[in-house]
Amino acid sequence: MIKSIKYYVLINGFAIILAILMVGMVGGCAEKRDGIPAQMTFSRFYYEKSGRQAAISNVFEMKEGENVVAVVDPGVSLMDPGRDRLFHIDWIGPGNRSVYLKRIDLPAGDSTGKLVSAVSLDPSKRDAGIYTVRVYYFRDLIAEKQFEMVPEGTANHIEADIIFYKSLDKETGEMNGIDTVFEIRKKGILRARVNLRNMGIYEDDELPFRMEWYGPDGKSFYDKKMMVNPADTVATLNGSVSITPDKRQPGDYELRVLLFDDIIVKRRFFLRSED
Repeated sequence: MIKSIKYYVLINGFAIILAILMVGMVGGCAEKRDGIPAQMTFSRFYYEKSGRQAAISNVFEMKEGENVVAVVDPGVSLMDPGRDRLFHIDWIGPGNRSVYLKRIDLPAGDSTGKLVSAVSLDPSKRDAGIYTVRVYYFRDLIAEKQFEMVPEGTANHIEADIIFYKSLDKETGEMNGIDTVFEIRKKGILRARVNLRNMGIYEDDELPFRMEWYGPDGKSFYDKKMMVNPADTVATLNGSVSITPDKRQPGDYELRVLLFDDIIVKRRFFLRSED
């Protein structure tokens, strides 16, 4: 009889311990899963049709009307369309305070390959500082990454300068006739070189630059688009326009260089009638 009681106590003791462990597993804090290749990238722009990001960085200026976008690739093992899946993307601001939590339910049959979430960069809504984004798969933390919001005008920018010239020496590569005043003449061509620096602030594979030429009426009469790899330590943009009498009038002109529709440098030049 005593032996039976001992076995009863022993078995029930194991049952109680097991129950405690199970409660701890269910109610405990979320833990990061090992071996899951979840990756996260921050950018200013995200194009839904192509799934491409642009202006990829970890530092963003606070501007009205702009957002920072987080794109998460959870890894193939979590994107199995044969089962229901639940994700949460938690944006945590300075002071360890959650500013936005997005729930993403992917039902069985949904083959979505990326998770996307965004928050405003508007200084009226956000404080400058370090932000952390955490991604959860059910209760498991599968990704965590930080970025910084800084006041407008305080972040590093791509630097550029514009040089206007008449012709290029084919042997030496030197620019001839560097100036900001040029004569309108038959077969006349005005050339411009834009030297770019500090390209490493972006992590994009290519950056979309645009050279826009404006006439005395303030309207653009020609633009040229170019893609540049930010990994290039030395990068230049080259463009040219005709300055013949049938196409140009005397007056003040301007060349603007844009990146992501933002003007990064501009310079004026003057065209005068041929002497």
